Formats: sequence, C-alpha cells, structure tokens
Amino acid sequence: MVDRILKALISAIVGLIALLYVAHNLANIGEAFAFFTYTTSHADQTAYPVTLLPVPPPFLIVVAMVLVFALEAAAGVLCLYGGWRLFALRGADAGAFERGKAISKIGLGCAVLNWWGLFQGIAVAGYQLWQMPLGEGPMMGSWIYGGIAMASLIYISQRGD
Repeated sequence: MVDRILKALISAIVGLIALLYVAHNLANIGEAFAFFTYTTSHADQTAYPVTLLPVPPPFLIVVAMVLVFALEAAAGVLCLYGGWRLFALRGADAGAFERGKAISKIGLGCAVLNWWGLFQGIAVAGYQLWQMPLGEGPMMGSWIYGGIAMASLIYISQRGD
C-alpha cells in the first residue's frame, strides 16, 4: 500500500512542477518570447561561434513556445489526474492498479520529452544554450526536471505486488 501511495504522490508532484512552470511562462509571456528569441539568436556564443541550427523567424519561435507550453500543461494535467487515479486505485487488485498507471506514464513521458527532448536536445545541444550567460539556469533546470520525470516514470512503471 505504501508503494502505491508513493507512486500517486510522486505523479502528482511532477504534475504540480509542470503546471507551475507553464503558469509562470504564461504569466511572463513577453519575457518568455524574448528569452526564446535570445536563445535561438546565436548571441553570446563565444566558445563555439558556429551554430548549425538556423536563427528561426518569429513565427517558429511562437510554434516552439506553444509546443513547450503544451507539453508542460499536458504533463501537469495528466500527472495530477494520474496521481489522483492511482490514489483512488490504491486498494484495487494488481491488474487494475497497473492499468491505472497509463495516464501518469503518459504525463511523465510528456515531461521527459519537454525537458530532455526539447530543452536538452534542441536548446542545449542544437542552439548551444550551454554557452550563453542566461542559458545556464534553463540548461541545468531542464536536466534536473527531466531527470525527476524520468526517475518517476521508471519507479511508477515498476510492477508492484
């Protein structure tokens, strides 16, 4: 029972993290657009001045923002709902509890895709966010939050009793 409650709580915690991030992004939409523009501009890249990915036009920056915010929102809603569902199924038989994990796992997958796929894969590796003065925080944060989501996904995916 303890394992089932922990899985529910962990899913909900990741959901809360994701919803707080998307809420802050939306509350600071102008600054978010400016930051996305800056990080894809190739500015302040002195260590490796050649960046292979092109500077995107503003409409592609908006598309990227919508994708990031959608994945954060999906991760948040799905993980919170999945956590609630797992908590509701804590006393169910093993098969029902295993089937009940699907929503949490999809939400956690959205978080991993966002923070490791988009941030680490495209922003850090593709646009070399690591060399920008303002890029260190998002680079490290996305690694940590992606890791939290991946560790949670691994734990929740493990079969219980």
